[in-house]
Amino acid sequence: MAYEDLLKSVEESAQEKEQELRKKAALAIEGIKERAKRQAEAVRQASVDEAKRSVTTERNKMLYLIKAENKEQLIKARESAFAMAFRGAEARLKDLRADPKYPVIFEKLFREATSTTGDEPFLVHVDLRDEALCKKTLAALSLKGEIRTDLKTAGGVVISMHRNTVGIKNTVESRLERAKEHNRHTIHAILSGD
Repeated sequence: MAYEDLLKSVEESAQEKEQELRKKAALAIEGIKERAKRQAEAVRQASVDEAKRSVTTERNKMLYLIKAENKEQLIKARESAFAMAFRGAEARLKDLRADPKYPVIFEKLFREATSTTGDEPFLVHVDLRDEALCKKTLAALSLKGEIRTDLKTAGGVVISMHRNTVGIKNTVESRLERAKEHNRHTIHAILSGD
């Protein structure tokens, strides 16, 4: 019986050891599961955070590009409106000669162009359609200048010295171009509502 008791005692001891090992294994497994859950949650949160950063970055890029595109379209629209306004002015000024006030306008352009010539002889470049008016204006102002009908313009004159060193351009087109450049900023401010 001592042998059986010994076997029984060894068996009970082995069972206790087995249960103890099972408990330790179960605790270890639970610990591993808990660590794995925490790690998985940390990885998931890191992925979510990275995705949020990526989405935010992408959104910011898209907003920047959209703003830049909108700004470009606005600039194009302003330039188009600006160009259209001056094309309209050019179209209206092409018929300037038909205006009954054209001789007065021509004389004013002529006076401005010749105001700096002094007594020096000069050439008057005009459109062929303005030759007779130019002769009248020269006579009315008691000026002497050689008329050349080598200009194609909606109106006005170009004065040059005989040595062709100085040219004073005072045509409808040159004045419109100067007005365009001089008033560009103001017109753009008006178009943008500033």
